[in-house]
Amino acid sequence: MTQYLAQIISAANTGDVTAQLQLADLYANGIGVATDTGQACYWYRMAAVAGSAQAQNQLGEMYTRGVGVAADQLQAVHWFQRAAVQDYPDAQANLGWCYQQGEGVARDLCQAFNWYLRAAGLGHAGARYNLGYMYAHGHGTARDDAQALQWYLKAARQGHARAQLNAGVMYDSGVGVVRDPAVAAEWYMQAARQGYVKAQYNLALLFAGGSGVEQDDEQACYWYRQAAEQGYARAQFTLALLYRNGLGVAQDLGAAIKWLQLAAAQNYAKAWYLLGRFYADGSGVAIDRAESARCYLRAAELGYDKAQYRMGRLHEQGVGVATDPELAHEWYEKAARQGYAKAQYASGIDYAKGRGITRDDVQAYAWLYIAGKNDPASHILAALEKVTNRLSWAEQIRAKSLAFLWQDRYLLNVSLSEGLGARG
Repeated sequence: MTQYLAQIISAANTGDVTAQLQLADLYANGIGVATDTGQACYWYRMAAVAGSAQAQNQLGEMYTRGVGVAADQLQAVHWFQRAAVQDYPDAQANLGWCYQQGEGVARDLCQAFNWYLRAAGLGHAGARYNLGYMYAHGHGTARDDAQALQWYLKAARQGHARAQLNAGVMYDSGVGVVRDPAVAAEWYMQAARQGYVKAQYNLALLFAGGSGVEQDDEQACYWYRQAAEQGYARAQFTLALLYRNGLGVAQDLGAAIKWLQLAAAQNYAKAWYLLGRFYADGSGVAIDRAESARCYLRAAELGYDKAQYRMGRLHEQGVGVATDPELAHEWYEKAARQGYAKAQYASGIDYAKGRGITRDDVQAYAWLYIAGKNDPASHILAALEKVTNRLSWAEQIRAKSLAFLWQDRYLLNVSLSEGLGARG
């Protein structure tokens, strides 16, 4: 034991609060002594009982996480409250979080807002971010996008990565401020350089589209890769597209497959779908209809409309799977109900022909009508006209009523099967 440590222990044992806090920190971090969270908790408690706001907050955090002591949210709130009333900003922010989440106390968004406001006024970056979030979502206060942005900006200027991302998103989308992609890019860049994955992805989107920055496929690829290497499935999928198409990087189908597989392992439906296409087309792999169907099925089961339509086609044609008109129709209708025009057309044809389902011209009309509204292609309109001519006057009334009812449910649900995804 060093003389310095011996002096701290001696002072702590005589009730010196500063020494108790120092000793707790040493045990918590393993500095000069073996890490001992139990001893850290003991000395934080001694200092906390003596009134140290810092120790009270530390003790609350240990109860929150169950470090050095059994987790106890009620005790955590108790100690946060004791420190918070002493205007200790970390404790005020922690107490706000407890009220926001309902941990150790009844959920109370107004109380959460008020504690965040107090901590934010004392310069706490996390509280400023949370206050921005509360304003953005109308939690504990009236929704106010302009106020949300101002608090995000305060936190962002202190280096808070998530606040930098959210400020970027607001400038990018024009929420609470006039849209300015260049300012959005600046905030995304700051967060991206801190390794914040969603900011890296959004920054890549801007470089890919030349929005707020000069269009640069190589920079887009760089930032997609940064996010992808951290396991962000959207970025992994998009990086695969870049390798497939040779955008910002040399074309490499093997690398494309690798990134698709990583995204698919996270149940990213579009990655499963594109893997299905690779196996169907023999892109970078040998053609394998059964494996292609398996990949499409995974995407379809995850709810992806294009994959559901594709499964319908496979079962209709018996490619890689058994021919099964009834199952084909089930998949078509699943995709149709998501607004996918090709599936709506296929469902309409099934009903018109009695293929995989009992023939029903009223349902056929309704699906073809919706399909035609989504995609007024000549073959869809011709099929609709043919079915219409078969309907009696009474059936036409029923069919049109059904079509109008379905309009609100199934009209134009745009599918971006290989797009770059929504901003994170």
